[in-house]
Formats: sequence, C-alpha cells, structure tokens
Amino acid sequence: MAKSKQKEIVLPSEEDIEKKPKRRGLGARNKARGNEYECRIAKELRELGFTSVVTARSESKRTDNNKVDLIDTEHKLPFNIQLKRTVNTPQYFKIREESTVDPKTFVLIWNKQTKAAVNFMSDGEVVMMDKLAFYDLIKQFVKSDE
Repeated sequence: MAKSKQKEIVLPSEEDIEKKPKRRGLGARNKARGNEYECRIAKELRELGFTSVVTARSESKRTDNNKVDLIDTEHKLPFNIQLKRTVNTPQYFKIREESTVDPKTFVLIWNKQTKAAVNFMSDGEVVMMDKLAFYDLIKQFVKSDE
C-alpha cells in the first residue's frame, strides 16, 4: 500500500517575517506625492528664470523643518515657499507661525486634491501670501509698465 503524501506546512520564522518588505502605507504615499509636487514646482520656477531653485529636502533638513520647501541657492527668489497637496484647505496662519522666516516672505502654494474614481486628482492650485507682500508685487508691476 502506498504511503499518502502529506505536504509539510512550514511557517516563516520571526526573522523571515522581519525581513519581508512592508507595504507602503498612506503616509509614505502622501510623502512621495508631496515630494513629486515639490520637484514639479521647483522645475516650474527654474523655467521662470530662478535657475537655482531646489527642494529643501535635497538641500537642508533645517530649512525643510522650518516650513520652507523650496530654496533658491542664489537668493534671487524673494519668497520662502511652503507647498501643500491636500484635500482640506491648509491652515496658512498656523503653518506660518511655526516658521521663523519673515511672515511677509512666507508663501503657501496649495494644490487642492479631489477624490477621483481610484486616486486623487488636482482641482486647481492657489497661492496664499501676505496681503502687503501682494501689494508690493502689484506696485513693482505698475512701475515696470510706466
């Protein structure tokens, strides 16, 4: 009579479980999307003539922690830019207060996200900034037209 063949069940060891790569969570995906957005805006600013704009992530951890996402290494860009890619409106004043940069130079660019069929999609982008800094920009524009 033939012996029945039973498969031996082998459970992974704790060591094997620890080695197994973990799935990326929502936080990791959001961080990657935020990093992609920072790189895209940095590229757009370079195309506008600010050729030395880089992400703070790649340049300075201290600057990144100070709520500034983009750095102009030649100091030609007159603003400290924070970028947000979120569904909800960012708390501009709270974020600005957490930074030590001059409030007049603090600018927040928000990419409003909307839930799509599978992922999220952009519903548009806006810039939030100090009103007096905005007026200064308008004055410079008017002077250049004269």
